[in-house]
Amino acid sequence: MTRTRKMIPIGLLLALVALASVVFMVRASADDMLYQSARLLSAATDGHAVLTFELNTPEQSGRGAVELWGMWNAGPNGEPAFRLEVLESSLGKGAGMVAVSDGIQFWLWNPEENTVYTGTADEMSAKLAAHAGAFEGEFAPGDFDPADYPEIDMPQTPEEAVDRMLEYFKAERAGTENVADTAANKLRLLPIAEKMPEALRANGGLLNFWLRASDAAPLGFEYTGGAVGYAKVMATRLDLNQGIDPATFTFSIPEGAEVVNVAELAPEPRALDEAAAASPLLAPAALPDGARLLDVVEVRGAIVQRYVTADGGRFTIAQGPAGAADVPAEGATAVTVRGVEGLLFVEESGARVLLTWTAGDASYWIGGDLTSDAALAIAASLP
Repeated sequence: MTRTRKMIPIGLLLALVALASVVFMVRASADDMLYQSARLLSAATDGHAVLTFELNTPEQSGRGAVELWGMWNAGPNGEPAFRLEVLESSLGKGAGMVAVSDGIQFWLWNPEENTVYTGTADEMSAKLAAHAGAFEGEFAPGDFDPADYPEIDMPQTPEEAVDRMLEYFKAERAGTENVADTAANKLRLLPIAEKMPEALRANGGLLNFWLRASDAAPLGFEYTGGAVGYAKVMATRLDLNQGIDPATFTFSIPEGAEVVNVAELAPEPRALDEAAAASPLLAPAALPDGARLLDVVEVRGAIVQRYVTADGGRFTIAQGPAGAADVPAEGATAVTVRGVEGLLFVEESGARVLLTWTAGDASYWIGGDLTSDAALAIAASLP
């Protein structure tokens, strides 16, 4: 008996092909989702988010939550505006702090002290940059020079930014999870060992990202598995392009608050005898010819003696808790300083150095417009 083979109707076949195409698109690669997320953020005009954070490093650990609003092109020349409120924090005394900028003016309110720091956005940026490099660059051989990083090297499009990231990380899908009451795709970024600088390669670890399934909006970030600790930021709410009242980016100074203009702030001056009374201060017995003390300031818990040389150069001698000054990750030569192991960083020209060492609970730094021999001689002359 001959059996007749049933033919699949052409309409059903086309439907199956279409379904397969949809499944393929839904199953976009990790790279594709990163491109989509970058394009989304690049095109966004405003956003509002509530974020939780968790941090665990050898230096500090804690958790908290912040609420953040942002708007591009808010100022007269396209300046961005933002508002950040610290809802809760176990890190220091940050809970309740509010930072606001309308693109031109900036306000930072510390409710615990009822103090408002205010100034232009440019003044605040300059002050934060000065605080980040608290020792005025005198401890940083090889200062950053924008000329060394031509604009052509910077990503000009969202796609270029992702391409640059994918030079150093391999992206892969890691399933789906529920984040902020919505489905999210989890992506894992694995460092490409041969592309990573040695210091980063030694730290290890990987990055996880969560992108909202509906539009690839970023909902979370995690650094885990590394030697330097753990960090995670997750959104409990994220709204994009919903429109934000411009009044959000202004700030009414609370009654009775002290108002401080950031342009008038300076590192707190300390007299040498006052600084010495606060902690055992190591004052050098030998200095380069013609060098003289400018002042003594306290920065991030460190006592910093600032000097000027006969030819107008500058250098500093400082002591304080470990981590008070940033130390380059690479390029050091091990040296013996006052009976302990120290690190010596030297610029290619040999005219600027950083010498640092730790003894007991204190760390010490000598750096600036000095030669290696001069820095080591100063260290040896400390009492």
